Amino acid sequence: MVLICVLTMGFALVEAQQAGVLPVKEPTTASGPPMIDAIGAGSAERLGTKAASRAPRPAKPPPEESCDDLRVLVDRSHALPPDYYPEDLVSLRAYGLLRLGGGEMLLRREAAEHLSLLVEDAVADGEELVVASAYRSYAHQRTSHARLASIYGTGAEAMSATPGHSQHQLGTAVDFTNAEASYEVWRRFGRTSASSWLLENAPQHGFVLAYPSGREAETGYHWEPWHYRYVGLRNARRLEESGLSLQEFLARESVLPRC
Repeated sequence: MVLICVLTMGFALVEAQQAGVLPVKEPTTASGPPMIDAIGAGSAERLGTKAASRAPRPAKPPPEESCDDLRVLVDRSHALPPDYYPEDLVSLRAYGLLRLGGGEMLLRREAAEHLSLLVEDAVADGEELVVASAYRSYAHQRTSHARLASIYGTGAEAMSATPGHSQHQLGTAVDFTNAEASYEVWRRFGRTSASSWLLENAPQHGFVLAYPSGREAETGYHWEPWHYRYVGLRNARRLEESGLSLQEFLARESVLPRC
């Protein structure tokens, strides 16, 4: 009987082989992703890290372009177009600000509003601040620079910006003076108590000294303790935290004067 069973199984196996059918082993299915042993996992991690390190770094974003941005870079190398003027200029007369000569002076609205608060705080602390100059058009700057050049020759280059390169054309720069400085716009203002007050308090109102002492090689201009530029509260705070000069900060921000 045993012999018959063996022979029967043998014939069945031969028939299966001839038919091309082999016994099938059921596959083992896993309920989750395949496990990687310790060595394999380490290799995969190293490969992933290596691939990430070789991945191309994101390209540096191109410089922004704007004439109205409070961070726009205007210096000896970057100029505003001759026909540019801010469209939100307002008269400082409306804010009751003291103006040298009492003539009409303009600033961009936001700058004028914060200038009013700045002067108000200065007066509360016993300091006098008189606005000697504010917005200047391209044509006005051309006349101003030509006048200084006729007196100082090439020396005027470090004293006055050429047309298009003046921050005053932005409508956010202001020059200060007072009685202690004999109402003159010169270095004498830098020795007044009002000048010290501005250095400490102006940034709280969004204004920063544009051309500080010791930065002449960087800015291209002599020290101008009277010249402040409005950059906004947030930018003034960021500038203070960075420890940079205004020139360095604006160069880092890379907003080019194109409009």
